[in-house]
Amino acid sequence: MLHNQPQQFTRQLEEKVTQAPQMFVETGVILSLEKLTASEGYVDIQDLIRMIEQLRLHVLGVCTQRPEDLEQVQQLGLLHWPASRLMNRRPSVDPVAPPPPSRPSLLVTQPVRGGQQVYAAGADLIVTASVSAGAELIADGNIHVYAPLRGRALAGAQGDSQARIFCRHLDAELISIAGNYMIAEAMRQHPLSQQSVQVYLHDTQLHIEPL
Repeated sequence: MLHNQPQQFTRQLEEKVTQAPQMFVETGVILSLEKLTASEGYVDIQDLIRMIEQLRLHVLGVCTQRPEDLEQVQQLGLLHWPASRLMNRRPSVDPVAPPPPSRPSLLVTQPVRGGQQVYAAGADLIVTASVSAGAELIADGNIHVYAPLRGRALAGAQGDSQARIFCRHLDAELISIAGNYMIAEAMRQHPLSQQSVQVYLHDTQLHIEPL
């Protein structure tokens, strides 16, 4: 969004969605506010997200640097998406990738219910109970779900393309690694839907393999 004109922004977005509704339905999006200056004034992020989700889009995170926006992002429990994540990056020319750094793990043993969000900042996320539809798992590292995954799972949230998602039963609404995502409709058509799988990223595409 270039200017603080949410009504105009959502109208333009609705026009875009109307052109190809099946392409955009249940699609994950990043709300980009980093072009707004301090003079643009206050943006009600919660209200803006509500209008976006009425178009059947999922807001995965918010990209902004304004302090007043960052405060709202934190209060709403949203994922802050760094501006560098939205820029095109050249692939590494180093033929040998460095080993991933070791990370701590956040362990969740209780069911994650619809409307709940669990974020493992700087860590892997391990869930040993079911994840209901409408729930959201976010981790800067890997996500392990030793139970049915029916909500959303976003691994590598800060850009780690080596992160993976592991689950015993893939029935998710959305999966994402380093901002590259797959929606429920595509997963349902995959031959490994509702099976025990791992998900990894290769050439900006998510790949699903059996465990």
